[in-house]
Amino acid sequence: MSELQTVKAYLSQIPATLIKLLELDPPKDIIPSPIKNIVDRYAGVKRIILIMIDNFGLFEITYYKPEFLISGSEIMSLLSTKNPYTLGVLHQLMFGGFETEPNGFHLLKYINENGKKTCFIGRKKDLDRYDGGTNSIPKDTDMSTWIESAKAINNYDLSWMHYLDFENLHKQQRRLKQQTPEELIEKLINRTDKWIKSNYKQLRNGSLMIIIGDHGRAKMDFEYSGKIAQWRQASVPIAIFIEK
Repeated sequence: MSELQTVKAYLSQIPATLIKLLELDPPKDIIPSPIKNIVDRYAGVKRIILIMIDNFGLFEITYYKPEFLISGSEIMSLLSTKNPYTLGVLHQLMFGGFETEPNGFHLLKYINENGKKTCFIGRKKDLDRYDGGTNSIPKDTDMSTWIESAKAINNYDLSWMHYLDFENLHKQQRRLKQQTPEELIEKLINRTDKWIKSNYKQLRNGSLMIIIGDHGRAKMDFEYSGKIAQWRQASVPIAIFIEK
């Protein structure tokens, strides 16, 4: 992690960054400007694969050290935001802030209206709220999302996958008393890391993978203690950039 280039940015800058990387012009004075370091580094990519992971951030990548994400990452952006939770993050990514469709802006709708193709794979309730009329594919589990991702990643200018199993599995495990939330989240992070690696192998050259992590749907009570607990409390959402 010490050699990984880090960039500080606002989460609300991601929409304009995606638009600019797709060689489109972001709408002026409506959403925040793109992240210059990212646009300069990855100019000319042919397609973007955006992977959103619930309950994954700066703490998780440094504590659990998922092998592919660490070895493959070129830049990690620390994303400042007032709301790091799933719906708040989705809102800021789609609208460039907390206002719903400011002056009509919706990220996926904007990209589609400017001649590019997008695809959004995730939970039906989230698709209904955020897909903006793009090609959306509802999936109930991370496994089915991953299987669908293999069909999508090389066929769209922007394909978006959302991994969000933790909360549902955590509720099941808590009832069965089988695993602590820390054990479960480590297992899911390592599993998803392997899936992302397989996606990377399938990608055509000229692709950019962006992995964005958030704090999950709601605040969770983990059993970390001492400095580790403080460390996680201070964790921020991240975006990891991997080019092929």
